[in-house]
Amino acid sequence: MNARRLYGPVVLALLAVGGLAFLGATRVWAEATVEADGLLPDDVSVTGRDVAPAAAALALVVVAASLAVLAASVRVRRVVGVLVVVVSVLACVLVLTADVTGSAFTQAVEESTAYTGTNDPDVVVESVWRLVTAGAFVLAALLGAVVAALAGRWPTMGRRYDAPAAHGPDDRVATEDASPADLWKALDEGRDPTQ
Repeated sequence: MNARRLYGPVVLALLAVGGLAFLGATRVWAEATVEADGLLPDDVSVTGRDVAPAAAALALVVVAASLAVLAASVRVRRVVGVLVVVVSVLACVLVLTADVTGSAFTQAVEESTAYTGTNDPDVVVESVWRLVTAGAFVLAALLGAVVAALAGRWPTMGRRYDAPAAHGPDDRVATEDASPADLWKALDEGRDPTQ
């Protein structure tokens, strides 16, 4: 398959898995019911943000990196690809090692209206969102590796989108000898004809 054809699908897939990781990191990861004699039962839950607050932020890094690939040069794309791999692996480890029944869950139980001090919930139900988040980060790491590997074969923006200072001195237009068409052409190419 032609590497140039993978450009759009890889960027869109990276954007999608970053969004999926963010969605998973903001959903409920564990829930339980706190019950006590004489009190109404109370459902408590913790989200990915409660258990692993950095996971949602790292998912946004993946989303931003996917957008950066569109406007970046070849070298910057390679750096972005490696960054996505490192961030995604770190986030995946963070998500999988997070203790859903740890301090965030204990705090949610203790703040429950049905908590009496001795009635910790017997059954804690973990949702699938934690695994979805981890899976999204695994896919992001693979896509980051693809970005780093294929960055040199993908199209980049033309020089017309570079800042005028990025052009060399030989790009200047002599305004005394230039026709109006030359001046407009210089402006279209992103050069300042008055320099």
